[in-house]
Amino acid sequence: MGFARKYGFTIAVLALCAAMGLYLYLSNTKDTTPKLDKIITAPNFELTDLDGKTVTLDDSKGKVRVIYFFYANCPDICPPTTYLMTQVQNQLKEKGTFGKDVEFLSITFDPKRDSIAAMSKFAGKFDIDASGWKFLREDSEEDTKKLMKDFGLDLLKDEKTGLFTHTDTITIVDRQGEVRKYMTGSIQNTKADEITNVVNTLVDE
Repeated sequence: MGFARKYGFTIAVLALCAAMGLYLYLSNTKDTTPKLDKIITAPNFELTDLDGKTVTLDDSKGKVRVIYFFYANCPDICPPTTYLMTQVQNQLKEKGTFGKDVEFLSITFDPKRDSIAAMSKFAGKFDIDASGWKFLREDSEEDTKKLMKDFGLDLLKDEKTGLFTHTDTITIVDRQGEVRKYMTGSIQNTKADEITNVVNTLVDE
């Protein structure tokens, strides 16, 4: 009896296992490298930080930007998503890229209530490292709404309650100013590792 006939079944099983192992390896490798197409060019802006200084998007050109639109009176998703971002911040600090290669920008869309003092109070509830994280505001609510639209995001206000319906979206902008990824924050239980992975990929480009 020839070798192939004697061990044919065993060889076939081993070949199948090898093919399956290769498939799983390639699948897992693909999953760890996020797809980051250029979506839109991020609009530049001129906003005010907690120190009353003017900040533009171009000020941080050359860094990866993690941008989140929020409001301090938010009763649900803004606080947990900000907390989620602090977890990402801490992971990036361990890698040594936070502040150096990556900057966080939290922008209020409720400037009528979110004064510098109100935003400072909100930021003070979290482990914020100001060396790489700015909280920003624009005097005009309409201009802020337009800025969000230019970033590809939506915003609706209930005039009776003063509450907003908004997307719980973290926008990630690359070093050249291109929006490369929209990620939903706490509302979909996004993990800090997922956001950090995207940021690290853009840092390493």
